[in-house]
Formats: sequence, structure tokens, C-alpha cells
Amino acid sequence: MSRLGVNAIAAMLVVSASYGQPSATVERDGLGWQEKVERALPLAAGDSLWIKSAQGQIDVTTGNSDQARLVIVKKARSFTEGEARRLFAAMEVQSAAVPGGARVTVASASGEGVNGLEVTVQAQVPSRCSVHLATMGGAITVADLSGSVDALTQGGSIDVGQLTDGSFDLVTAGGSIGCRGARNGQGRARTSGGEINVGEVSGDLELSTQGGGITVGRVGGALEAHTAGGSIEIAAGGTRVLAATAGGSITVGSSAGPVEVSTAGGSIRIGPVAGAVKASTAGGEVAIGEADGAVEAETAGGGIRIAGSGGPVKAHTTGGAIRIAKARGSIEAVTTGGSIEAELALADPAADTHCNLETLGGDLTLSLPATLAATVDAEVTVDGWWSRSCTVHTDFPLAVKGEGSRRITAEGTLNGGGDLVKLRTTNGDINIRRR
Repeated sequence: MSRLGVNAIAAMLVVSASYGQPSATVERDGLGWQEKVERALPLAAGDSLWIKSAQGQIDVTTGNSDQARLVIVKKARSFTEGEARRLFAAMEVQSAAVPGGARVTVASASGEGVNGLEVTVQAQVPSRCSVHLATMGGAITVADLSGSVDALTQGGSIDVGQLTDGSFDLVTAGGSIGCRGARNGQGRARTSGGEINVGEVSGDLELSTQGGGITVGRVGGALEAHTAGGSIEIAAGGTRVLAATAGGSITVGSSAGPVEVSTAGGSIRIGPVAGAVKASTAGGEVAIGEADGAVEAETAGGGIRIAGSGGPVKAHTTGGAIRIAKARGSIEAVTTGGSIEAELALADPAADTHCNLETLGGDLTLSLPATLAATVDAEVTVDGWWSRSCTVHTDFPLAVKGEGSRRITAEGTLNGGGDLVKLRTTNGDINIRRR
């Protein structure tokens, strides 16, 4: 081999070795000691960086170089430099260039942490890359990236910036999770104890916490959000929204697809929905905007308001009023304590337009299309202690009987008869109006 070839190979070896060459300094840090280890590894745009630390925080920022520049800071709470150096030596730093990126490991010989030692891993990477991070105990922060982020910690918060052309998978055993969003990507976040805050996500999004609130921006795909204790706020859902909490309110600003939500204790508010809606709470008000599909709403203690539907409506509450507007399908509404106001906006003879409205304490008002073909069966019952007189008011030619008695009825057919319209109230008036 020529001398020129030998010199070229030698130069390549020197450059390659320089990437993994450690630079470490030990100095005083207050009452303890600190060691700073610096490494530089090749990391081209689009590559991935893997960091695994047995303990401590991981912070990732971005720069303009084609390298991953790492600073591992170890802090020892010891009185002498010799004791500190023994602790520093027990926590080894290993790094290497690997196919598709670079890998860094910070761990003891046993793979576990070192008592009396604090560790922080700081990494500066190209703005277009992906990072895969894991620590046995500490927070994780990642700046804005054009790429994906996987982050796992056994105890600490996770905070990720805006991702472009990438997805995220974030898991912590104890702490809050935040991500500004993921353009052209999807996401998943899980914590055993803490709140979750996520911005706009283009694709699907899955969120779960065992104790904390969930806040979400606009989602383009399917969204699932579950918490064992806290409120859920969703700015805008995508193809589907499924949300559940064991204790807290739920808010969905709007959705491009069907919505199904439930809470064991709190109010529910849902904006316009391009699909069907199911909403259930064990205690609180339910308010639903106009929906393109069927609507089901249930509460064990509160009122129900529905602005409109593209299909059948079912509403049930054990304590509150019910308001239903512009229902384009059958209506079933029951309350044990409150008034009912409902509007049927569909007169198609081929559609199911039956109505079943019942309240045990309040007035009942139903508005029907003038051209609706229906069979009406309405009844008011007056309890013995009730002193106010009750009646049936109707804009349609129905046979009203029993006025002034304790049982008033109104029966008859509209436009030749059709689906049954059954109305029942106790100690209240019935109003049947023509739209």
C-alpha cells in the first residue's frame, strides 16, 4: 500500500476516534463535587439518538451541527474529592455511533443507579432527527424537533416541544406530561399520576392518566382520553372522540366525527358534532350542540340541553329539566323532576318519528311539524296534594277530556295517523304546538 493510502487511513481513524473521545473534569460544587463528561457523536439530519440513563434528568436541545453533543453532569454529595471520584467512576458513560444514529448509556456495572449521586444528561442534536430516551428516575425535556420522540421515565415529568413530521410515545410512572403538538404525526401519553397537556395533533391520539386532568388541542384523527380523577378538555376532535373520567367535567369544543363521553361526577359540554353523540354523567348538567347523528344523553342529577340532532334523541335525567331542539328523528325523554321542552323537526313518513316524553313533576311542551302524520296519546295526572289546576293545550284538533279533573287526556290522529306520540306528566301542563 502507498504511503499516501496509509496516511489517509490513519487520518480516518483519528477522526473516527475523536467522536467518542471523552472529556471529563472534576471540580467543587458547593459542599459537594461535580464531574462533567463531554462527548460528541456523528448524527446526520434524519438520524436517531438513543439515550438510556440509570438515573437522573435528560434534556435535549437542538443546534445546527451534524453531531450529537453530550454533556453528562454527575454531582456527588461527599466531603472529599477521592470519595466523589469513586462515585463518579461507578457511573460509567458509554457512547457509540450505530447504524442510523448514535447511542449513549449512563449506568453502573449492575445497570442500576448509584446512591449519593445525581446525574443530568444534556444533549444537543440536529433539529431534524428523532430521539429515544429512557431514565430510571428523573424528568425528561425535549425541544422542538422535526422527528419523533419516545420517552420513558420511572419517576418524573415529561415535556416535549412542537414536533413536525414525527410522532410521540411518552410514558412516566409518576409525573405530568406535556407536548406542544405533532404535525403530520400521532401521539400516545400515559402517566400513573399527573396531568396531561397536548396541543394540536394531526393523527390519532391516545392519553391515559391515573390521577390528573387532561387538556387537548385540535386532533385530526381518533382521540381516546381516560383519567381516573380529573377533568377533560378537548378543543376539537377528529374522526372520533372517546373520553372517560372517574371524577370531573368533560368539555369537547367540536368534533369532525362521533363523540362518546362519560364521567362519574361532573358536567358535560359538547359543541357541534359531525356524527352521533353519547354522553353520560352520574352527577351534572349535560349540554350538547347540534349533532349530525343520533344523540343519547343521561345524567343522574342535572339538566339536559340538546341543540339539534340528525337522528333519534334519547335523554334521561333523575333530577332536572330537558330541552331538545330540532330533533330529526324519534324523541324519548324522561325526567323524574323537571319540565321537558322538545321539538321534532322531521315529518318524513318513511322515518321513525315516534315520541315518548314523560316527567313526574313539571310542564311538558312538544312542537310538531304541521304535516306530521302521527297518533297522539297525552295524559296529565294531578296528585291529591296538588292545588294548581292543570290542562292540555293543543294547536292540533285533538279530543281533550277531563278538564278540571285529576286526569286530563288528549287523543287523536294528525294527518291520517302515524307513529305514536305519547306524553305523560304529573302535576303539570301539556302543550302540543304546531311548528
